[in-house]
Amino acid sequence: MSYIIFEQDVEKANEVEKSLIDIRFFAIVRHQIAKIFEYRDMCNKYIGKIRKTFPSMAESVQKEASLISHRISTANWAQTVRNKVAFHYDMEYAAEILNRAPSDQRLAFIAGASRGLTAFDFADRIIVEAMFLEAGNGNSEAGRDIVRRWTIETQRQIERFHATIVGRLFEQNGLFQNEETGEIRDAWCATPGEIAIPLSPRSSSPT
Repeated sequence: MSYIIFEQDVEKANEVEKSLIDIRFFAIVRHQIAKIFEYRDMCNKYIGKIRKTFPSMAESVQKEASLISHRISTANWAQTVRNKVAFHYDMEYAAEILNRAPSDQRLAFIAGASRGLTAFDFADRIIVEAMFLEAGNGNSEAGRDIVRRWTIETQRQIERFHATIVGRLFEQNGLFQNEETGEIRDAWCATPGEIAIPLSPRSSSPT
């Protein structure tokens, strides 16, 4: 599980800091979605390669791989993000969604003293809003929930799939000798099935 930590607090940041934080966050989200597609293609390619060398393994993981592939393929909004925003920037698409923006939309422009420190805060906001609207069939709030749930659940599926294959490869090659049962205490993680979030050392309650 990858963790991404921002030094700045978006709740306390000034207007310029908040714009730059949002832009970095949106960029990470777009590329995370796009990378899920790349991982799907890599998994499918791998299964194709081991059909002859490890046929039983290929057969045992095929169902899970198909579920992952189906979840990704049916998310049309995610395909739009990958094909027109993240990896292959489509200027016509960007112009189209900019034209959809409400006439009273605030278009913030931040220019810094250093070269390169120029930000169009509205550009990322409009692109992300278009993603939410497409995912939610016109309902931005519903789309936000769909995008969040899809990203988290798909990433978990991929992690389980990867762990299963690695575990079986280790087992086939005799790298697992004894099974050991371990315990992760509640003081360090969230409830089972949720994302593990370390607790603050200054607090005895979950944060």
